[in-house]
Amino acid sequence: MSKDEEILKAAKKIESSYVTKFVDEEEEELTFIDEVNKLLQTIFKDNPTDVYTALTPGKLERWKKSKWRQFKKHFTRDGLQKAFYFILLATIVAFLVSEALPFYALGGLVTTSTYVKAILTEVCFIFLNGYRSTGKLQTAAVSALRVSIFILMMFVITSKVTFESAQDVSEIANIQSQIELLVDDIAKKEETIEFYKKKNWGVNVRIQEEARDKLRDELLLLKKQQIKSKKSEAVSDLIVYKAWGRATFRMILLFITILISRRLFYF
Repeated sequence: MSKDEEILKAAKKIESSYVTKFVDEEEEELTFIDEVNKLLQTIFKDNPTDVYTALTPGKLERWKKSKWRQFKKHFTRDGLQKAFYFILLATIVAFLVSEALPFYALGGLVTTSTYVKAILTEVCFIFLNGYRSTGKLQTAAVSALRVSIFILMMFVITSKVTFESAQDVSEIANIQSQIELLVDDIAKKEETIEFYKKKNWGVNVRIQEEARDKLRDELLLLKKQQIKSKKSEAVSDLIVYKAWGRATFRMILLFITILISRRLFYF
């Protein structure tokens, strides 16, 4: 009889013996230990250890402590490191998803579909980072996909920053243009007033002075708006630099996502 047949026979004997045969619980437990010991001896013929010596209370206690130490050692090292990586990756992904929502929102309306699109893009990006290709053709195809989705991600997560900075710069330029036009109009009104004064045309002088005063009021309102919004021409370049900095920060987060996902996942 082969070894596999002996093991199968011993296992079947244990299975058939403990359906309804034994009534005495203590006798049943002891007989069960005997049968398990015979099964182990059948499997490990050259090993002198038996169940009776291996399962003594002292050895079981040492085994529990040893298992706890191994678990604790694993948890404090590799487990904590992976937990930190996972939390960091989840935080970055949540931030990038929130930045991608305006890009996928139709008419500025964020719906469930918007979240699905943003999350799906992130999941695909992580999957491609963790995917290990085989063969030259597959490697080339996966690399092309990685580059494509990286470019897409860059465009998606920086679109909001770019759009907001472009709006701010455009608003600054628009307000500055209005101010310059009003200044020119006021200067022309002054010239006209001086001309009518020389002609002694009092009525025309009064009309032009009223028009000049209205232009001055409009100029004052625009300057107040400029000061209140803190969007003067002097900060236009700073807004552009700030936009570049925010875009660079998001690009760095993308690279960090690549590093973490390649460390955590293997597809």
